[in-house]
Amino acid sequence: MAAAKAGPRLPAGQLDGATYDYERPPAPASGAASQGAAQAGAAANAVPPEQRWLGRAFVHRLAAADPARPLPILVFLHGTNAAQIKYRWMGGGQEGDVRRIAAELMEAGRIPPMLVAAPSAVLPAAVAVARTSWPAFDLDTFLDATAARLRGVATLDRTRVVVAGHSGGGCNSAGGIATALRASTPVHAALVVDTCMDVDIALPLARSSPTTHVVVSWQTMTWARRPISDFRRAFQSGVEAHPAAPGVLRELEQLQPTEPMPHDAMVPLVLRRWLPPLLSPDAAPSVPCVSP
Repeated sequence: MAAAKAGPRLPAGQLDGATYDYERPPAPASGAASQGAAQAGAAANAVPPEQRWLGRAFVHRLAAADPARPLPILVFLHGTNAAQIKYRWMGGGQEGDVRRIAAELMEAGRIPPMLVAAPSAVLPAAVAVARTSWPAFDLDTFLDATAARLRGVATLDRTRVVVAGHSGGGCNSAGGIATALRASTPVHAALVVDTCMDVDIALPLARSSPTTHVVVSWQTMTWARRPISDFRRAFQSGVEAHPAAPGVLRELEQLQPTEPMPHDAMVPLVLRRWLPPLLSPDAAPSVPCVSP
């Protein structure tokens, strides 16, 4: 892949791109419900509070060069958020920033220009407990809202949607990354990053579309007490019963972050490890299972 062209030098810490905020749209109103303010308000309230979110998308300078060119998109689902931090992992909080991780990869020429977007939970109770986080997350609605917000700025390539669920973002078998994989939009790849590793989520992951890459990564340095062996058996059994297409990944890997806070360090480690091969013709990474 050709190296990205160098842009003007930016002040330290400044992102070379633009960030766009938006909200989950209300459910479509029926003909009767669309008449009058009261009916419109009722239609807006038709979306359960736990399924509402604030959206944030990042368009790097390289991604904005041709607004009509369809670009791959990374959809990132954050984990539990008892601190009620808005836009966690997208500029809010101290754990990290997936915008910066993707920007570094683009600027180094390791991945093609791509979009980054993430929902941020509005109702604290919706992400207070890992195993019930992101109830019935609707990937199709999120992509529609993102595309509408970026209209005229950038275009989504819906054949190259990568969904990453970190921690509680991948713990709920009835929400989060599990329901994202059941969307009408085909998911190109699912990155399941240091989640609960429960058996009930192993089968939905293993039974993903035959054309969807699935990579499950975890560390045991700070989260060792999980049913990992049971998860592995259930996942492998599900893959045997529902095999992926030739060349499509069903990967389980234990990683060893070397940075402080290994649970959070898994996010940049996994994204740097897997985004380049998943967005190129190669299907397997050529980097070791440790932090750079």
